[in-house]
Amino acid sequence: MLLRHTLPALLACATLTLLPAAGAQASPADTVDTKVTVGPAVKAPVSKKAVPFCESHKCIALTFDDGPSANTTKLLATLKKYKAKATFFVMGSQVKKHPVLTKNIAKGGHEVGNHTWSHPWLTDLSSGEIYKEINETQKVIKKATGKTPTLFRAPGGLTDEDVNAVAAKLKLIQIPGTVSTKDYVKDYRNVEFLTTAALEVAGPGEVILMHETVKETVDSMPKVLATLQKQGYFFVTVSKLLEGQKLVPGESYPQRSVDEVDDGDELSGPGGEV
Repeated sequence: MLLRHTLPALLACATLTLLPAAGAQASPADTVDTKVTVGPAVKAPVSKKAVPFCESHKCIALTFDDGPSANTTKLLATLKKYKAKATFFVMGSQVKKHPVLTKNIAKGGHEVGNHTWSHPWLTDLSSGEIYKEINETQKVIKKATGKTPTLFRAPGGLTDEDVNAVAAKLKLIQIPGTVSTKDYVKDYRNVEFLTTAALEVAGPGEVILMHETVKETVDSMPKVLATLQKQGYFFVTVSKLLEGQKLVPGESYPQRSVDEVDDGDELSGPGGEV
């Protein structure tokens, strides 16, 4: 009987001992913090500078000079079929005759570069004449495409200090090309030869110089594109190929360049098609 009366009293005393006194502040140990603190969002690490596409892929730049021409539309269709991009170095006089073709080149996602107005050997001209040849071509390309070119290729690959100075003044990068199929040599103009030539000179980072005015070059493109595509190549514009590099107007890139005038006696010469 004594245990029955004393047990409730003992429990009551124990409870009073555990509770804080009325009006007293509870210590941090006496309370539970239910407040949730949210830290800053954690972002996935992002590279400050994206790696240029062609530093991690097998890229090659196909370039076609002297257009637009009667072969442009066929060439554009072939490039589209193989999802290939290219750079067209056009002549101002041809752009004036074929503004729609020039516009179609740009609409196809290809790059349009400057190849002078009338295809003279610029090293034979005065600074003023060089400026007129290049600047008038800049204007007519801008009118046809809505965009001012940033790339320039001198006919025959012939440049000197005057040419470099004019190119720099017009904020143009010079692109001589690194290899060539030599389709400017008349005796080489057959599809089989030019197909073989293109495949032999192809390599990662190369800028292949060709001419869209040469029908056999255009006819060789399906096999060239299909073969190189199977080898893992990506066909890109020159600007895409050079992406990430510091380019100085007036200078030539890539640094290694083809000498187009090796067979100078086979070229048609100033004002000619090639």
